[in-house]
Amino acid sequence: MVDHESVVGGDKFGNIWIVRCPKKTSHHVGDYARNYLNGAPNRFDSVAHFFAHDIPTSIAKGNLIVGGQDVLVWSGLQGTIGVLIPFVTREDAEFFHTLEMQMRTLDPSPVGRDHLMYRSYYEPIKGFIDGDLCERYRLLPADKKQQIADKLDRSVRDIERKVSDVRTRSAF
Repeated sequence: MVDHESVVGGDKFGNIWIVRCPKKTSHHVGDYARNYLNGAPNRFDSVAHFFAHDIPTSIAKGNLIVGGQDVLVWSGLQGTIGVLIPFVTREDAEFFHTLEMQMRTLDPSPVGRDHLMYRSYYEPIKGFIDGDLCERYRLLPADKKQQIADKLDRSVRDIERKVSDVRTRSAF
């Protein structure tokens, strides 16, 4: 459980998702609605969905550093260890979403695969930002870094600092 009304999970296809109980349903927990054709009267709302390319075997909520924010650590069948880090501000979420879009266009995959189609393999990606892709910014040549920085109206150093701040603030 992420919180009182949200659950994180995964499936055998390598997807990780977060679903939330609707507010009206949560307030009427004791009221049992009649089923229509044996269907569930209430359904979860999909908050986030992400193709991780590894079957999640465990997901745990906790702090990785003393005084840090809660994160979701997941492990996969093939040995993958991942961290789902919530953004603190809307500004950070918008910044990293824009950085992710720029990285998709200016740094194509080495295997020639479209990144958005890959992360949306079974269902369109929703509510997640690919941190692995954003961290590849530091590995780009200087001209591509500057090109992305110009589109984000920031300096290269600011972008690199912001990427490393998310990592050090929550996980490493």
